[in-house]
Amino acid sequence: MSSNWFHIERGRGRPLILLHGIGMSNAAWAPLIDLLAAERRVIAFDIAGFGRSPPLAQGLAPNMTNLAAALSANLSGLGIVAPVDLVGNSLGGQLALTAACKGLARSVVALSPGGL
Repeated sequence: MSSNWFHIERGRGRPLILLHGIGMSNAAWAPLIDLLAAERRVIAFDIAGFGRSPPLAQGLAPNMTNLAAALSANLSGLGIVAPVDLVGNSLGGQLALTAACKGLARSVVALSPGGL
């Protein structure tokens, strides 16, 4: 898994990871990023295949297992050691819950997560 997801990063402190919904990008979080960054290191990703992030590598299906592995690789690429706090909406909510099942999350806020 390569760590090549585009992201916006603001603030300092314990990381707070933001994951957007299907058909969106990190821009979905724009109204909140600076507010959250007053107290946290906020990282808003473009999930693979959305916004400025390329799709997963050829042959890798964009399923939750592969996306969670790619999220883990991206966090590692930024020097972030799991578990982290995750916030996701829709697709991002489902990804956050999947990541939690794989031990990547300290806490999760899932807004209208897909798959439920």
